[in-house]
Amino acid sequence: MIARRISARSLRGESARYERPSTEREAAILQAATQVFGSRGYRGARTADIAAQARVTERTLFRYFPTKEKLYRRVMFPALLAATMPRELNETGKLFAADSESFADWHRRVLKLRTAAARGAASQFRLMLGTLMTDEELRRRVIAIWRGNVWKHAVETVQRFQKRGKLRTDLAPEAIARAIISLNLGYIIARALLAPDAPWDDEAEIEATVKLLLGGVGS
Repeated sequence: MIARRISARSLRGESARYERPSTEREAAILQAATQVFGSRGYRGARTADIAAQARVTERTLFRYFPTKEKLYRRVMFPALLAATMPRELNETGKLFAADSESFADWHRRVLKLRTAAARGAASQFRLMLGTLMTDEELRRRVIAIWRGNVWKHAVETVQRFQKRGKLRTDLAPEAIARAIISLNLGYIIARALLAPDAPWDDEAEIEATVKLLLGGVGS
C-alpha cells in the first residue's frame, strides 16, 4: 500500500510537512513515532506506545494521523527523500556538479554530506534500510527514483573525471560509481547505525576512505 503512493512529489510533500509540524503536539507525535518506528519497525510499533511517548492520548494521535500508515509515511518519507533525491543535489545542484574540484575533494565532500545526513536522521535511516530489505515493491519504486536522481549523476561525474584523466579509463564508469557508493555506504552505516557512540575521528576516517578508493581507481 505504501509503495503505491511513493513518487517524487509525495516524498517532497511528506518531508516538508515533517519538517514543519502544525502544532507542538504534532511535533511531539512525530518525534515519538520516529523513535518507536526506528527501533521496532512498522509491524512492531503500536500507536498506543507512540502516543504514550509523545504524552498525548491515542485519540489525539488519530486526530492528526487517522491511520498508522499515514503516520509511518510522514516519518519514513523524509529518509527516502534524502536517500533518493539528496537536498544538496536538488536545491543547489552542487553535489555532483563541481567541475573545479579534484576527484578526491569531490568524494570527500560527498561522503561528509551524506554521513552528516544519516547521523542527523539515524532512526529514520535505520527504519528505511529495514523496510527496503523486506518490502520488494517499495524497494523497486525507491530504486527507480534513486537511479534517476543519484545514480545517473554519479555515473556522469565519474565520466567527467575520466575525461579529465583523473580516473582510470579501463574501468567502466558504472563499476567505479558502484565502488564509490558501496564504500561510502559501508562507512555511513558503521558510523551512523552500527557504532554511533564509538570514538570516531570523522576527518581521518573519511580521508582514509577517499585514499583507499583513489588508490584503486585513480589514474
